[in-house]
Amino acid sequence: MENTPKRKQRNKPGVVLFTAVAVMLMLSILLTATVSYVSVNRTKTNDNYKSKQAYLTASSTLESFINQIQTDTAPTNDPTAKAQQKKAIDNLKKLASANSGKGTTTNVSYNGSNGKSDNIGTTKITVAQEGTSAKYIVVTCETTYLGKTEKVAAHISTHPVPKPAEYTNTIELVGNGGAGYDNLYVIGDMAGINNTTGKIYRFTNNTSIYGSYLMYGSLEVSTQPLIMLKPSLVDEKQGSTVTISENLDVSNKFRINSTMARADGYNYVNIGQKLSTSNHMDVGSSGFDVDLFCCEANIGGNDYTQYGNFYVYKGAGAYNGDATFGANGQTINGSLYVEGDLNVTKSLKVTGSVYVTGTITGKDKIVCQASNIHEGAVLSKAGRDAKPQIPVSADAYVYYPEDFFMSNDTNVTTISDQYQAFYDGSNTKTFNTFASDWTNVDYTLTELIDLTGTGAKTPVTSRYKLRITSSCTWASDLSFNDYGNGSRILVDVSDSSGDIVIRLQNGLNLGAEWSPVIVVRNRSTIIDTTTGDRKYNCYFVSDSGSAITLNGIDSVTGKSQHSGSSACNYSFKGLKVFDYDTYVRMFDSSVLNNTKGNPGLPQSGFVLNPTSVDVAGSYRPKNSSIIFLFGENTTLNATDQSFFQGSFYSPQAIVNIATSGLGGLVVTDSAGGKMTVQCCAVGVVIANSFGNANTAFYVYTKPSTTSVMQNAKGGKDDYAYGYELDRYDHY
Repeated sequence: MENTPKRKQRNKPGVVLFTAVAVMLMLSILLTATVSYVSVNRTKTNDNYKSKQAYLTASSTLESFINQIQTDTAPTNDPTAKAQQKKAIDNLKKLASANSGKGTTTNVSYNGSNGKSDNIGTTKITVAQEGTSAKYIVVTCETTYLGKTEKVAAHISTHPVPKPAEYTNTIELVGNGGAGYDNLYVIGDMAGINNTTGKIYRFTNNTSIYGSYLMYGSLEVSTQPLIMLKPSLVDEKQGSTVTISENLDVSNKFRINSTMARADGYNYVNIGQKLSTSNHMDVGSSGFDVDLFCCEANIGGNDYTQYGNFYVYKGAGAYNGDATFGANGQTINGSLYVEGDLNVTKSLKVTGSVYVTGTITGKDKIVCQASNIHEGAVLSKAGRDAKPQIPVSADAYVYYPEDFFMSNDTNVTTISDQYQAFYDGSNTKTFNTFASDWTNVDYTLTELIDLTGTGAKTPVTSRYKLRITSSCTWASDLSFNDYGNGSRILVDVSDSSGDIVIRLQNGLNLGAEWSPVIVVRNRSTIIDTTTGDRKYNCYFVSDSGSAITLNGIDSVTGKSQHSGSSACNYSFKGLKVFDYDTYVRMFDSSVLNNTKGNPGLPQSGFVLNPTSVDVAGSYRPKNSSIIFLFGENTTLNATDQSFFQGSFYSPQAIVNIATSGLGGLVVTDSAGGKMTVQCCAVGVVIANSFGNANTAFYVYTKPSTTSVMQNAKGGKDDYAYGYELDRYDHY
């Protein structure tokens, strides 16, 4: 299978996180660091050596300065952090604009290795304007060593840059209501990001998540779900975490395991309030510790087994950090930390130590070396023992599909002209319009494709009942006799087509007898050099009307406001949507040569790779250029083995995918492990509420960085204050 090029790490402008005082302090620290770097025997006096030493000191100091800024870079939506970023950049500009733009200079002298006070060299760092504006800054490091001087400089541009959206969750719920998951399997992360208190989420019928889970509210577990902490699909070097802002109540077997050894920053469960168990909970496994944090614990019923440390720390309100352990069989293969009082009513085995700030009741029931039980202890809460923070709110959305439909601001949208053309009468085309043009009917496409990832291309032929080459409406005017029974429809995106926007006619209802197969081919040649994504995309949009009004950005929430969006309802049975490059690799020639029919199972040997690294023998799709934009009060119901390869951005809509999806799909992880799944979707699903049924998987793949979704969490009203490193110079 072809392995696509690695997803490049974005080299976006950095965000300086230090304050004005820290700017000067860091200069001092770096200069101090050069002292040991250049301390040498004074007898080495040849000019070549002196010049090299001066150059190495200057360049090392400068690169350390720039690297430290880059190390502290962290895009954020947190208002406090944004304010710090802006303040830091403003202070850096003040340093540069001082002395009429000549800037601020710091000098340091250093001595020989013999400790004598005689000066053998100096380094001078200057932060100054480049030109007439502090927007452009040059940082110069000039070192003189035993009479030889070398100078290096970094040229940087300081300016606010629009913060692009990041999509890290396979399924993300935006609404303020709870939800129930029935046989839901997620490969990747999952989140409920609305921080309204009191919501309750429920896992039933073996729901499983292979990644991280973040939710605001409480989780009730009743039928043996699994959370398997896996390497992050966003950053393979990191693991995963479980964060629940309120309570976790386990009334049936619940497992939270990991495939990675514990390390700082991941492999933990963080519960904002109370943990209650009444029937078997497993956390971690031998060699794969998972730490657990909560603010109150009541362990009862049958069996609690953990590999990792158990922490009960005080929380807000009535949560005093108390813990009760009364389960029939309870073992902590690690240490127990309790900031309140500990009550042990049944035998509790602890292989590490027990630290309790308050009192211990039932100390005789703790199976642990007596010397390792500490009552009245002081807890450090540092390093591994520090409780992870539950963010006050998740990364909020600023713009909604309605903004993409109606805004005239090109910093927000690129598709409003195509969308509004459906309502001003300038685009009346439907799928049936293309069916009336014989060049688009019974369309055959032959293309040279590297199927093996070796660079050798072979001709691949695929056939379609209908070809779509520009924006149009998917209406109910196609002939069933011609286009029912699983007709293959090709949507062909190119430079000449630009973005193709397909409006779904309100009320579009296609039963199982239709079962259309949509294949989106993207051959636009304008490529984003950072991500490799093509400029143009294919959008399926709701028929939300032209009466939408955009009422500006709310001054309190920072979110766009709109009104007048028409409600839409859609129902599909057996609908399948594929990316062309995946489709022609997933199926063999016997499927590709048919213009109708259910494509069936993927061919033997096809392995889908949703990770960010290459895995031998697998195919890793590029970021998805297929985007579903559903406006407020839209409801999608997809059943009967429907499958979607694309991303849903529907933060005020309902997405119900009650389907067993595409059967027999083999998925790999970064280590080459494989599992065969029934797959409903490959992409991300963002919705106000989400419904599912049957045993079905959802697999993570990012949306295209050139799509309008990149503006959903940012755009012109959301900036990261930072810099761009333009170049280094050596004089």
